[in-house]
Amino acid sequence: MTVLILSDEGDEHALHVASCLQTRGVPVKFLNSEDFPARCRLVLRPQPWDGALLLPGGERLPFGEIRSVYWRTLAGFSTTVLPDPEQTLIAENDTRSLFESLLMELPVRWVNGWEAYQLHQRKPAALARVARLGVPVPDTLFGNDAEAIVQFAQKHPRCIFKPVQGGAFTERLTPDHLTPENLQSLTLAPVTLQEEVQGQDVRVFVAGEEVLACEIHSHSLDYREDPDPKIVPLQLPEQVRHQCLAIARTLHLLWTGMDFRRREDGTYVFLEANPSPMFLGFQQRSGLPLDEHLVRLLLGE
Repeated sequence: MTVLILSDEGDEHALHVASCLQTRGVPVKFLNSEDFPARCRLVLRPQPWDGALLLPGGERLPFGEIRSVYWRTLAGFSTTVLPDPEQTLIAENDTRSLFESLLMELPVRWVNGWEAYQLHQRKPAALARVARLGVPVPDTLFGNDAEAIVQFAQKHPRCIFKPVQGGAFTERLTPDHLTPENLQSLTLAPVTLQEEVQGQDVRVFVAGEEVLACEIHSHSLDYREDPDPKIVPLQLPEQVRHQCLAIARTLHLLWTGMDFRRREDGTYVFLEANPSPMFLGFQQRSGLPLDEHLVRLLLGE
């Protein structure tokens, strides 16, 4: 039985997981959405559920031979611009519809699956679900109303901003960001504003029922911008450990990296959860066996 990795073959984390699986004698295949439909074929029968992938090298992979899927990255598709714009749109829609139907309905173990990724791309909904669990979250405003943005900034003299869906580093809000010229950009796209939670950065990895945590010591506002942060293992309080498991279940995550800030009073404030976290740097610096737990998830152990 094959483990399918949804990624291009140049991704460092995907290659590492593939190597770990192959060391254990598990067959691994890569599926890159950018190969579909030009270089990759897909046939699907909804009833009875059946089908196969014909990979770029010519190998046929029936659905029944797929053991699990590691969803590392999902890129675009290889659709071609046609002379008729309407036909181009139809081709793009048909390509996305068939491929995403596979992502939604293939009955195997997904690490992680469709629901998890839909929530990750809709961070306001994800944060609302976590808050309803009773987990502390920062005071947050999503929107594009300039007056509300200014009022929020006045309420929180120290606050940060970032995209709603993600894709850019966190920045600290300054008066220069609130000029009429800059606020005009809200007509192009909304933004996330959040109180800046003071305290210690904590990253928590959840793999099934396993919870592994570490502290991140960095001088950067967003530790991802630090080329050499200090990362040390951390024993979480039992209550926080249970909260992490509850968050993972609520966001449909078998495998995730969660970001917290621990305030001076010991309160853990949830920031976000990633359904495909980069983990190699954390593993190398902390010694936590993260790849081992991820592989065990993919093998159903």
